[in-house]
Order: sequence, then C-alpha cells, then structure tokens
Amino acid sequence: MEKSYIIINGNEISYYLIKKKMKNVNIRIKPDGNIYLSCPMKMKKDMAEKFLIDKYNWIIKHQNRINEYSTEKEIFEENGKVYFLGKIYKLHIIPSKSNHIKIDNESINIYIKEKYAENKNYIQKYYEKYLKEECYKTCEFLIKKYIKELPEIEIKKLKTRWGSCSPYQNKVTFNLSLIKTPIECIEYVVIHELAHFKEQNHSKKFYNVVECYISDWKLRRKLLNNKYNIVI
Repeated sequence: MEKSYIIINGNEISYYLIKKKMKNVNIRIKPDGNIYLSCPMKMKKDMAEKFLIDKYNWIIKHQNRINEYSTEKEIFEENGKVYFLGKIYKLHIIPSKSNHIKIDNESINIYIKEKYAENKNYIQKYYEKYLKEECYKTCEFLIKKYIKELPEIEIKKLKTRWGSCSPYQNKVTFNLSLIKTPIECIEYVVIHELAHFKEQNHSKKFYNVVECYISDWKLRRKLLNNKYNIVI
C-alpha cells in the first residue's frame, strides 16, 4: 500500500492505493478522512485514478460529512463521551472497592479500584474488555435468532472491515467497534457474515440471501457506512 497524490480541480487529494485480487475499483473513506483506493492487480495507476476523478464530488461531500461528525468523536476521560449501541453517553470514572460498569440513560459509569483510579491505560483496557464481552453477547444473541448451530465467534479490533467469515473453519469474526453502532447495524453485519456460509462472494445471489432475512438491509448498510465508515 502506497500513499499517492493527485490534483483534481486545483485541489491536491492524497490517497492510499491498494492492489489486490478483485474485479472492480473500490473507494473507502475512513472516519479519519483518509481515502483508500482499491483496484485489480493489473490495473494501471492512471486508470484507477480516473475513478477518483469521476467520484471527486462524492469524495468532497463525504469528507465534509466526516468533519461534521468530528465533534462527536469519542473522548475517553472523565466527562468525556463514548458510543454504545449507537448512542452517545457521558463517561464517568468513579473510584470504588471493585471494578464494574453501570449504564444509565445518560452516562456510562466505570467503577474502578481506587489504586487504579488515575491509571488511564488500565481503565481503558478494562472498558475495552467490557465492550468485547458485550459485543460477543450481542452478536451471539443475534446469530441464535437465525441459526441453531452456532459457529465459532471471535471479537477483534479490525481496521478495514466490520466482520469476516471463514466457512471452512465454521468461524465468524466481528469488529469490536460494532458494539458502538445501533443494534440494527449490528444485525445487518451478522446477517451479512452468516450469508457467506451460503454464498462466498458478493454476487446478486449473496444479497438475495441477505434480503431473505432483513429486507431493509440497504438502509442499515447506508446508516452504518455514512456515520461510522464510508464505502462504495
């Protein structure tokens, strides 16, 4: 992956070029505003850049949208704000005799042992452990709605995708950050990955499988991509 630059309408656009086994060109704009341009292995760079030029207005529109959301970025500190199931909560860190977490209508209260009350790294790791457990339980609950025999479920920090499926290993992996998104979005990702057990691609047949379970999957994907990650 290399960082490149192109001038479009007098503006310098930076992007990362990724060549891999695929048929079409894909643009991904991450929440930090960085542009990732993926294209087939044999495609020339100038041909891939033509896609950037054609999508210039779209790129600017969505980068501006990301800037609008920048005021809602998580701030992990006392009175900061964090996401949980699509809602923004105020964060409170409270010295206590034992570690535990309580969520009310407006805030997430992290009760932490007094000797660690000033240790931000410890507190953040404890909170991430809690999120991982909640993400696992939520994904497991949703999977059980649709299939009887559970695959192996793994929750990880993923940089470029919300989930993945390994049919031959009978395993699905979900992004830890999913627990920060609305339950409708989590369900879409769960169905998306389960559908790969039947269709191991993104063909029309694959999306027909998805639609059998959630008819409004396009709306859910749009919500997920527009606010939390942007993909075309």
